[in-house]
Amino acid sequence: MMQIRWGWMALMCAAAQAAAAPVEELKPDQLAAYVAGHEYVVVQLTSPDPGCGYCKGADKIFDQAAAAPHRPALAYVRVQWSPWRQIPDFGKLMPVYGVPMQYVFNKGKLLGDVSGRPAGVQAFLAKVDEVIADPPANRVAVEPAAAAPETPSAPLSAAEQGALRQMIRRDALKLVTGMCASRYTEHAKTYQDALQAWSGARQAGLNQGATLMLARTSRADAAVMSRLVDEEQKAMQAWHTGKLGLSMQEAPAMADCDKIAAGLKDLP
Repeated sequence: MMQIRWGWMALMCAAAQAAAAPVEELKPDQLAAYVAGHEYVVVQLTSPDPGCGYCKGADKIFDQAAAAPHRPALAYVRVQWSPWRQIPDFGKLMPVYGVPMQYVFNKGKLLGDVSGRPAGVQAFLAKVDEVIADPPANRVAVEPAAAAPETPSAPLSAAEQGALRQMIRRDALKLVTGMCASRYTEHAKTYQDALQAWSGARQAGLNQGATLMLARTSRADAAVMSRLVDEEQKAMQAWHTGKLGLSMQEAPAMADCDKIAAGLKDLP
């Protein structure tokens, strides 16, 4: 009987190993085709750049999650670049304002994201499950525009650029507060409430920015948006290091996260 039991244990271990998914390393221009060709894909964007303190250790937990059996089966891929601030152009596949970041796709369609450095395997997989359980029909689908001559659009006004800046800034803050909430669950509500208060006071501008992001797709608009993303990244870094006096070289301590949440009330 003992031999039979050990035989079953060996089979179970083998099955678990077979279900585990290795992490494939891809280049940015390979990602769209990959997610389109697989059922469920979890994508990690990170950087080996030592200057990205938030990135440290993110790959290890992601690898551990990929090695854990899961239903439905998940494919895991990672895209890295250095320096971390030079974010590649992923087109309409997903909006990227910082790293580390994880995205969940179903047959090429973005379902949602799990922001920040994963806090642990089980917590990370639970969030992936939440994203999968949320019906894709409830999310905004960004479909490629039909091939047609591009119609020039009026240049983005200063007000429109301001709305886009607010949306870019909100998503950057979401990334940071989400990571803080994952690391320090006892203060998670404080971080979430701070972001909600900041966003609520700017809801009209955020709504306008989201509409513009979907509607303005010309090459000229894309160039402006790329410039705005770069400028906002620098502005947020200046706020983080200059105004708050926090380091970008290390992952944030709880005191740092508390300071970020408190500082949101004075952030434009």
